[in-house]
Amino acid sequence: MKTQSQSLIIKEEIFLCTENSMKEHGKKIRLLAVATLLASQLGVFSSALTVVADETTASTSEPALVTNTSSEESSTNSSTSATTTTTEATTRASSDKEETSSSSSDDTEEKTVKIGEIQGESQRSPLEGQKVAIKNAVVTKTDRYGFYAQDIESDGNSWTSDGIYVVSKYKVKVGDKVKITGTVKEGYMEEVTLGAGKTFKEPTSSLTVTMLVDAWITKYGTAPLPEAVNLTAGMPAEVKPNPTAYAPETDALDYWESLEGMLTVVKKPHVLGPQYKGDIYVLGEDFTGLPLNNIGGLNLRPHAQNTATIPVYVGNQFVAKAKDYFAEDLTGVVTYRNSFYKLEPTQQLTVQDGGLQRQAAQTQPSEDKLTIASYNIENFSANNAKNETPEDKVTLIANSFIHEIHNPDIITLIEVQDNNGSVDDGTTSGVESGRKLANRIKELGGKSYEYTEVAPVDCADGGKPGSNIRLGILYNPERVSLAKKEAATSNEAAQFDKGHLVKNPARIAPNDPSFDHTRKSLAVEFEFKGQPVVVIANHLKSKIGDDAIYGASQPAVEHTLPTREAQASVIHQFVQEGLKQNPKTTFVLTGDFNDYDFSTTAQILAGNELTNLMAQHDAGDRYSYFYRGSNQVLDNIFISNNMAAKARFEPVHINASFMKEHGRASDHDPVLVQIDFSGAQTPGTPADDQQGNSGQATDQTSPSSSDPGSQLVPHQAQANEQKSSTSESKESTKNEDEKQDDKEEATTETKTPGKRKILPSTGQETSYLALFGVAVATMSLALYKKKKTTH
Repeated sequence: MKTQSQSLIIKEEIFLCTENSMKEHGKKIRLLAVATLLASQLGVFSSALTVVADETTASTSEPALVTNTSSEESSTNSSTSATTTTTEATTRASSDKEETSSSSSDDTEEKTVKIGEIQGESQRSPLEGQKVAIKNAVVTKTDRYGFYAQDIESDGNSWTSDGIYVVSKYKVKVGDKVKITGTVKEGYMEEVTLGAGKTFKEPTSSLTVTMLVDAWITKYGTAPLPEAVNLTAGMPAEVKPNPTAYAPETDALDYWESLEGMLTVVKKPHVLGPQYKGDIYVLGEDFTGLPLNNIGGLNLRPHAQNTATIPVYVGNQFVAKAKDYFAEDLTGVVTYRNSFYKLEPTQQLTVQDGGLQRQAAQTQPSEDKLTIASYNIENFSANNAKNETPEDKVTLIANSFIHEIHNPDIITLIEVQDNNGSVDDGTTSGVESGRKLANRIKELGGKSYEYTEVAPVDCADGGKPGSNIRLGILYNPERVSLAKKEAATSNEAAQFDKGHLVKNPARIAPNDPSFDHTRKSLAVEFEFKGQPVVVIANHLKSKIGDDAIYGASQPAVEHTLPTREAQASVIHQFVQEGLKQNPKTTFVLTGDFNDYDFSTTAQILAGNELTNLMAQHDAGDRYSYFYRGSNQVLDNIFISNNMAAKARFEPVHINASFMKEHGRASDHDPVLVQIDFSGAQTPGTPADDQQGNSGQATDQTSPSSSDPGSQLVPHQAQANEQKSSTSESKESTKNEDEKQDDKEEATTETKTPGKRKILPSTGQETSYLALFGVAVATMSLALYKKKKTTH
């Protein structure tokens, strides 16, 4: 079988009559010679010749069309294709010859099997690399690269899938009954959908998909689709941490594999979070495994995953938010891409509005209560150029502080970039970025904030290349005072002397190995109502680099966890030292910890001195981020135990469950704490000089300016694309918007293949066609005369 030719050679059969019959019907007999020549990029052309007798009818019991497509050529030569239509004038015997010759034209004998035999009871096919034939299948879904087929009659084995993906450029329709011959391959959908001219790099973290390549397809009419399997009904509760054998009944990873390529259904699902990179996550109405949170979602749990949450590919134009729902069942085929199984729908989807609204904080300002907020503002800079920070995002975030968080006294900012964003020109200061946000807040009617930071060393703290992300702090000088000390430099470590910071602000252990190529925590000392308050802003190492729960490495390992644990230990020791010198100091640790409220990182941070406020919050409201189907905690606040009883904590759900079309300004929800200092007395000073050495603040502490004539601007949806927040500089080639191990989705909208070319496309090809036609006509005439003479 020469797969590069992409052709079908139909044997010429000329039915000759006897001499008497020829004399009787000589004027009625017509000899038709048609020659078709198509040149491929390899210089190989094919032809089809049909000779039809006037009084002979074609067989109607055989396949309408047989074709071959090469999976290799499909990705590199998709512009050249051929369709040959043949009017059959053959008997049953001659038609059988045709099928055999077209599907067995090379030296390899195919093995006739059911799809379940190809899939096997394992993650990889037991027939990998072998040529097989599937005799009785039906097309269940098509896309621009091929189609899904499923055995019309199941093998009855729930451990093997009855469906498979076929790489083919040949146009089939859903419901077509087909015979398929091809070679079994364990491949990647990312490779199948790779654009022309691009080089595929095999992912080491992903499982493979069982597929057929170099496929020949024969259509045999139509057939009804098999009944879809309930995808969630038999879903195991977890991925086994130490799998020893293939076990679809107890291991969610193997359960998904047992349905790969098959039609499945989710019963009237509701949406769990915003569409992201073309996917949404849903939960079927029949799910009863765990209690849902306040918005109908599932919070992440210790030592397990929410396997019942189903990813569905809907395309990146689909708009949906948490609590939206589908009024009908959702049917599709199971596929695998970028280390995750997902459902590709076979129907047009219409989502219903579930009514979820962005909620402002319930916590209101109070004279004797200090309010501190933490907000990951997602790659924020003073640069408003394309792919940087658009003005509508600045306005949206500023309005959040005014109307949704109610002008907190102190705001810790995560992901502040340098002044020109991702422009890599050596700029490290982010003062203009912080000042721009402070100015916009004032312009829109908010408080007059000042900004402070310690700039990082150029390209040393990770984040988007050239952007130098860091922690920054806005504070209202009418409510709190910044302890007036000289600001530390990038490499100077924060220290306590007699219970107060020696330099203010200062970064914690900037030279500790655990903080290599990641953001350094920022310590800032304030005074409120005569009380010392040390605020520590944090942005710990991201989860990029961890194994995917449905990935090739099992059990999945959190490779980044030890680094966060080490960072937490360094920060905790710093707090311990401060409390040792002055037990009455209030410590407030805020930020994006890139770890969960129940994690060992959180336990190390809290120790015996601090209270984990999120862990004490209402369980149904315990989240600040949405990722891979689960609501979870990345943003948190810890407070020293001496003030924990006087603290009110609240996550403010304005972003994580929504898309930008709904008003989302960032991928994180802000969190806040309000601490009651009423009745507090000025603490005793552990040293004679409470303030220590005073000095003029550097340009790292920057007052805001305002525009007196500005008007209040209403909320508006920002058009900023979801970008990175936690990737490290060593991983700068990864998409920066991932807080977790989210490899880039190479998803592609499902499209119906276009019509095939059936005519020559060049003048040279036309010349070949004309010459070949003349030759065939001459040969046919000569043959006719010879036969006439002999009869």
